[in-house]
Amino acid sequence: MADGASSSAEAKFNVVLDNMPGALAYTDADLNIVFCNDRFKEMYEVPPELLQPGRPYVGLLRYLAEHGYYGAGDTEAMVARRVESLRNPTGRSFEDHTPDGRWYRILRRRIETGGTVTVMTDITEQKLAEQDLASKEAQLHFALDNMPGALAYTDANLKMVVCNERFKEMYIVPQELLQPGRPYVDLLRYLAENGYYGAGDVDAMVAQRVESLRNPTGKSFEDHTPDGRWYRILRRRVATGGTVTVMTDITEQKQAERDLMDATRRTEEANKLITEKNRALEALYSEIRDKNRQVEEQAAQIAEWNARLETRVTEQVAKIGQMSKLTRFLSPKVSDLIMSGDADDPLKTHRRDITVVFVDLRGFTGFTETAEPEEVMNVLREYHAELGRAIIEFDGTIEHFAGDGVMIIFNAPLPVEEHELQAIRMTLRMRESMVGLIQSWKKHGHALGFGVGIAGGYATIGTIGFEGRLDYGAIGTVTNLAARLCGEAGDGQILISPRVFTKTEDRIDVEPIGELTLKGFQRPVHACNVLRLRA
Repeated sequence: MADGASSSAEAKFNVVLDNMPGALAYTDADLNIVFCNDRFKEMYEVPPELLQPGRPYVGLLRYLAEHGYYGAGDTEAMVARRVESLRNPTGRSFEDHTPDGRWYRILRRRIETGGTVTVMTDITEQKLAEQDLASKEAQLHFALDNMPGALAYTDANLKMVVCNERFKEMYIVPQELLQPGRPYVDLLRYLAENGYYGAGDVDAMVAQRVESLRNPTGKSFEDHTPDGRWYRILRRRVATGGTVTVMTDITEQKQAERDLMDATRRTEEANKLITEKNRALEALYSEIRDKNRQVEEQAAQIAEWNARLETRVTEQVAKIGQMSKLTRFLSPKVSDLIMSGDADDPLKTHRRDITVVFVDLRGFTGFTETAEPEEVMNVLREYHAELGRAIIEFDGTIEHFAGDGVMIIFNAPLPVEEHELQAIRMTLRMRESMVGLIQSWKKHGHALGFGVGIAGGYATIGTIGFEGRLDYGAIGTVTNLAARLCGEAGDGQILISPRVFTKTEDRIDVEPIGELTLKGFQRPVHACNVLRLRA
């Protein structure tokens, strides 16, 4: 009777084990198989004899290692590692990735009799769900990073959850301040201490922004950064209790507002101009007297300067190497100013409002396809000579030559007064001087024309290249716009951007060209062709 009850209980126990959701194997103290359930046999498709009671479990481990169940590597090392986990189970789980792409979580525990129970759980669906979640999270980050504005999301405890790449570009701060989980108050304090919110009590400015995080009103406010940028800030509460902050760069809008105010002020000041000029003449007369006195004083210094001449010559020789760097980019006049110490080093990267001029020849590509190389070089020599004279006369800086194309910038490296108008004067001089050249080329059968594009705006200025081969260059939307306008210009046309026209409209006569659809620009650009300077 007892044997029957025992057999019945064992049969029921086996049914329970075979219907477990996971696989189970029990090995004795000698690492021999005592029992494994049906789920184990389904998960590991191996020769049945390897799973028989009394069979060494090591034989199963070796078969799995040799058939790629543990990935690539030394078979003996992989078997030894799993034998060790059987002899001395730590109670911590690990994972196996099968050749058919399944994932199993393995957990081993010691039992009182000295054997080991191994439980395998199929976690493939969990792994796939994790991968799908990671993919969707990556897509979300990609969308956030490609927003035109900056975005930061903070939780109910004012800790950073996420911020996009545009946020990191707009706020140049230590990266640890932007890590998820970092208090947003730390970022606010850093910005306040570094002048992002202007002058004032740091704690009060931080407290004001903390309050707008805790209780956003939905109304925007503005910040003015130390580098002159303007940001519009808008905060909104989300359903989870956190806050989403969106920052939009409105610097150009602010600049337009300032330009309008400046135009109004200039109109009001026009009535005062005559009186101010009379005062200026009186001041000039006084200055001339002062200059005469200075000349007399300088005459007395000549003897002292002669004594210092030898030292000065030595210093100048040392600067010749620097001059060789500068003269390849700049006119002699500008290089002399820099070498004399009257101007900053232009090779340092900086941001500046500049005017960019692109010029090239119409029909040059077709000309090069039919003309001899010597003819092409002769045309370029004559063409570059005419351009060079005008560039030097009007203090332009050559950014680069590219065959018939030349890029010239104004107001860098040195400031140029009314640089937009100065660029127009130069191109008008070029157009006049090109008339004779074009007629001469035409006599030789070369049908060439001349076109110009001019744009103004902010760009990053400095050297581009590597040690031993550096070029002076400008990077920014303004250079692309000038090049596109040049590409649209017909023979004899000087196309200018709206910004340049606004700066010079009272000094030039133009004819509207209309709106041009330019590659790389989302909106059409209104262009004008410069006819002449007003008398």
